[in-house]
Amino acid sequence: MKSIKELAKNPNFIPGIYNYCNRWCERCSFTSQCANYAIGEDRFGDLKNTDLNNAQFWERLAGVLSETMEMVREKAQEFGIDLDNLTEAEKVPDFEDMESHFLVQLCLKYEKLSTEWFKESVYVDLETAEFIESKQIELKDATEVIRWYQYLIEVKFRRALLTFTEEDEEFTLIDRNGSAKVALIGIDRSLAAWNVILNVIKDQAKSILEIVALLRRIKKIAEKQLPDARSFIRTGLDE
Repeated sequence: MKSIKELAKNPNFIPGIYNYCNRWCERCSFTSQCANYAIGEDRFGDLKNTDLNNAQFWERLAGVLSETMEMVREKAQEFGIDLDNLTEAEKVPDFEDMESHFLVQLCLKYEKLSTEWFKESVYVDLETAEFIESKQIELKDATEVIRWYQYLIEVKFRRALLTFTEEDEEFTLIDRNGSAKVALIGIDRSLAAWNVILNVIKDQAKSILEIVALLRRIKKIAEKQLPDARSFIRTGLDE
């Protein structure tokens, strides 16, 4: 087994790549270039092949979001759910009480709705049940994505929002935008995952679309309050 010093000298590692990642090593496309991952692993296996498979997984998921958005809008209209006319973001308030910040409150609401949705029993006819059974892999992957980001989104936004109490020095700005970008990517991927579930379990469209609408509201508010997060370049991950 190599020592930490020996591992750190590997020229293939990207310095600091782990600072603003989602901590989901099993689904990461950069494990072969991450010293943090290497230090925590005794055996590496074919990491480059794993990275390639994971990159393809996220590309497919991103494709789902762009390909199905129009269908989602049409479904939302059927139930009177407006995905586009969302409440505008407000001015960043005082941070003496982070729990009352409306962005944090919306994230907590999303966590609650998501948890309740997965606890609810789904009753469908036999034909639909057979279709759902044939889509078990897609549903499993989508569920894993939603569950992974369910709480991480709130945690990363909390970290980003707390930096507003400090001077806007270089590190503060980096930490604010890096943390917020991880949260926004989590929202993007969660939206795509909910779209996958919507395409399979269509009988639950209304409850799914209510969650999608909430996520889109969180996304819009966050992008307005943290306007530089999207363009922030995370070392290795966005280069």
